[in-house]
Formats: sequence, structure tokens, C-alpha cells
Amino acid sequence: MEITESSLGSFSPDISLSAAPSYAYALGLTQFQGFWIPSRHVPTSSIISFQKYFQALDEDIIVVSKPKAGTTWLKALVFTIENSNPDLFKIPSPRLFSTHLPYSMLADSIKRSNCRIVCITRNPFDIIVSLRHFFRFIV
Repeated sequence: MEITESSLGSFSPDISLSAAPSYAYALGLTQFQGFWIPSRHVPTSSIISFQKYFQALDEDIIVVSKPKAGTTWLKALVFTIENSNPDLFKIPSPRLFSTHLPYSMLADSIKRSNCRIVCITRNPFDIIVSLRHFFRFIV
């Protein structure tokens, strides 16, 4: 694997397709159901449990996005719109959930129900910049 300096001044690996899986594993990624997931932070057992046991209601709202794409902001906005009651202990349906899982990995009960799925997208460059700033503060 050869390391080259990008125009941004940081280092980026020059990886061949045959070396990509070993590089992904070195980064703590695991291929699961056709997607690379951060196995150190999201055990596949948690995804399997979610897929098996989660029961969606028709009134539920599912917010779906990639990490650092504005999920927290959108979830707060949807919560505010749906719940004008300031007493947090008396919040009725709809329930509000958020996930970073792709549609194909969602629980079957979500796909079969009439719940609303809100998908938020963001410019990929903005996501990368946000991730870079996020990791800079936690390292």
C-alpha cells in the first residue's frame, strides 16, 4: 500500500481493489449484509436483534441518514413539529426513531408497516468535512 499526500495536506492511502478488504478490516470495518459497518462501535448482534425484534407501528416516524448528515437536527425538528406538548412524560404516538442503517437492513416490520420514513441526505463533501472536524476533537 502506497501513501500519497493529497492536495488538502493530509495523507490518503492509494489502495488496490485486492487490498481494500484488509485495509477496511484494519480500520475496524466489517462487511455485513453487503455494507461496511464500524464493528468496534456497532456490533452485528445489535443489528440482527433490531431486525428480528423491532415492531414498527403505523404511526412511527423513522429518520434515516448517513452519520454526520444532520440526523440530530432533523430528529429535533420532527419531534418539535409532532409534539407541541411540553410535558415529555406524556408524549403519545407517533414514536420517533433514527438510524444510520440503509433501507435493506431495516427491520421487516418497518418495511411492512405504514410508518413514515424520512431520509435525509447531505452533500458528501460536507459530510466528510463534518466527520474530519468530529474526529479531530475526539482524538
